[in-house]
Amino acid sequence: MLELMEIGLSPTHVVTSMISDAMAVAEGKAPDIDELRDKIEEADENVERYGADDPEAHAEFTTIRLTTLDPRRPARDMLEDLLDGIRGCWLVYHEYAEQPASPRDDVTDDEWDDEIDTAFNNEVRARAFADRHRLNLEDRDR
Repeated sequence: MLELMEIGLSPTHVVTSMISDAMAVAEGKAPDIDELRDKIEEADENVERYGADDPEAHAEFTTIRLTTLDPRRPARDMLEDLLDGIRGCWLVYHEYAEQPASPRDDVTDDEWDDEIDTAFNNEVRARAFADRHRLNLEDRDR
């Protein structure tokens, strides 16, 4: 998603395209034939280079995903990936959160964790509000 947004596609376009591709795969269609050809060529090269004599490597190299999302449940798969990403950010935030220079005797570890969680949630909400224009939701509603 981030790579597609980096080249200028809107988040709405990226999400709908990824879900549409997964739905096409679920219907037995290849959404991008040129990309499929590239993946087949890459798989062939990898088999020749690394796994021509190894059946397990051959099977691994020739397994080609036609979509990044699970075609049986693309929207739920995308949501799970998003939640995993947010959780990863929370873990990093929690790991590097500034602890008070001198611990207060009246604050327990659980209370400190709650303060960090609240700070993280507030920063995420503030950033989402500040970057809301990047979603191009106004264009879609017209």
